[in-house]
Order: sequence, then structure tokens, then C-alpha cells
Amino acid sequence: MKDYYLILGINEHATSDEIKIAFRTLMKVWHPDVCSQNDAYNKFVEIVEAYEILNNPHQRKQYDEMRKASEGTFQPTEESSMSLFGCLIIIFLAILSFTFVAFIAYKVYITLHST
Repeated sequence: MKDYYLILGINEHATSDEIKIAFRTLMKVWHPDVCSQNDAYNKFVEIVEAYEILNNPHQRKQYDEMRKASEGTFQPTEESSMSLFGCLIIIFLAILSFTFVAFIAYKVYITLHST
């Protein structure tokens, strides 16, 4: 059984607003059009599934009851947190490199047009 709270990175007492914020944050990172990792699509589907269950009060109640009944069967994986960290690093490096290129282009423009 999947731990949807772990997938979204929230606790079981999270409000609907906290669920939406976590979902939107993860979508910005794991959307297949943004993230180039091989497992981005599978992670994307997993996040959407977790959001659909936890955002619906009736389905969330049923899920929580099943979760309590099967206490101890959840196995958190280190892979998901490392993959998220990896994607964040890639995004950070891309932004940093674009900034550097823009800075160099600005310097070249100033140098060429200063005469």
C-alpha cells in the first residue's frame, strides 16, 4: 500500500490547503515537461494519484481507515527523496547557468556599444 502522505511530503493532519500547496510544489518539480529524469512520468502519476485521494474528504477518510488497519506495512523509500533532491539541483544549476550566460551577454553588449 502506498503512503500518499509520504509521497506529497505532508503529515496526516495536513489541511486541504497544505495538500494543495504540496501538490503544486511537486508538480513544478516532477512534471514530465520540466524534469528530465527517467522516472519523472511515474513520479508525476504517483503524485496526482496521492492528491486525488487526499484532496477528496470521503476518499481521504477511507484511505486513513485502511492505513490504520494496515499499520506498519508502509515502507518509505530513500529513492523518492533523493530523486526530488536531484531534480531540485538540476533546476538550480539551470537557473544559475542561464543567469551566467545573461551576465556575459550583457558585458559583451556593453563592451561593443561603449565606443
